[in-house]
Amino acid sequence: MEAGQKTILVVDDEPFFRDEVVAFLNSPAFAERGWKVEAVASGEEALARLEQAPYDVMLLDINMPGMDGMEVLRAMHEKHLQEQTYVIMLSAYGVYENVIAAMRGGAKDFINKSEPLDQWIVRIERGFEWQELRRRKQQVEEELRLLAREVGHDIGGTTYFVLTQRVQALARRVAGDPECERSIEVIQQILARIKRLADDLGHVAVALDSREAWRWETLDLHRMLERLAQEFRYGHPNVTVVREWGEDIPPISGSRAQLERAFHNLLTNAGRAMPDGGTLTLRTRREGDEWIVVEVKDTGIGIPPETQDKIFRIGFSDWRNGQKGSGLGLYVARRNVENHGGRIEVSSTVGEGTTVTVWLPIQPDRVSPG
Repeated sequence: MEAGQKTILVVDDEPFFRDEVVAFLNSPAFAERGWKVEAVASGEEALARLEQAPYDVMLLDINMPGMDGMEVLRAMHEKHLQEQTYVIMLSAYGVYENVIAAMRGGAKDFINKSEPLDQWIVRIERGFEWQELRRRKQQVEEELRLLAREVGHDIGGTTYFVLTQRVQALARRVAGDPECERSIEVIQQILARIKRLADDLGHVAVALDSREAWRWETLDLHRMLERLAQEFRYGHPNVTVVREWGEDIPPISGSRAQLERAFHNLLTNAGRAMPDGGTLTLRTRREGDEWIVVEVKDTGIGIPPETQDKIFRIGFSDWRNGQKGSGLGLYVARRNVENHGGRIEVSSTVGEGTTVTVWLPIQPDRVSPG
């Protein structure tokens, strides 16, 4: 695709209608704007084109023989193609039920075929604007990823090693001096916090790395959570861990590194909320054929209502029981879950505890592209 070019794919099985749309959008006025229009006659052809190269906007007919528009949307979701194309559904009926189904399936807009073609332009241009915002967002995230990787590598690698060695040398020289020994202890605590921050920055870099999101494999969710629960118990012997595993939980597809880090961070936060002990409950269940739900529930200090909508933001940390955090752990958890097409929510009552709920999509036909 040439620089500055804006691509449109028209998908419709009716030759006359398809040719009319393509001729209109290929007019000189739109060609001067850099528009390039292509067309296919079936959902199967559309999917094949999208797997070869992304299109900025796709005009997708709902009702087609063979693979219809809704089936194309589902296949795009399974193959992670919806993130790169602005889909506008087309229907000769334009009924409300079609609009709802299309939007739930991942479409961004809807056009009734009976509308004059010149009224389609605003919707198509809205798709190009969406693509520009998406590209800017990707650029910012890539810059943030590189910054997190470089800073994390620097302060967590050579800098941390040199400072640690120097502090240990100083500790030997001032041994026996209470005031100096206390100063060394404080410096070592600060270095430990710096190392944790460096590690968290590394996890941010992974969460923002689009290549990592494509390192898929088949994972046993219960086995993963069980291992993380065992690690949690070693660090929190005064916390009781309760497991309530749901039945009929299928294997999931995803990045082991990202999902393990997401749940590790949730367990870490639960432990910080219960410094004097409590109960950690891990619960799984299946919601129909669409979602696997994981709940991480603690009996800790709870989160005030005014901060519950902020805890997944990057850099936010508000531990009121003296526990320190980098403000990156829950951001990484949210980002990693969203990388897998899931979502994460929190509910909490101060003094009673917190429940973090994670939804992960069931993707039985998901095949790793890596």
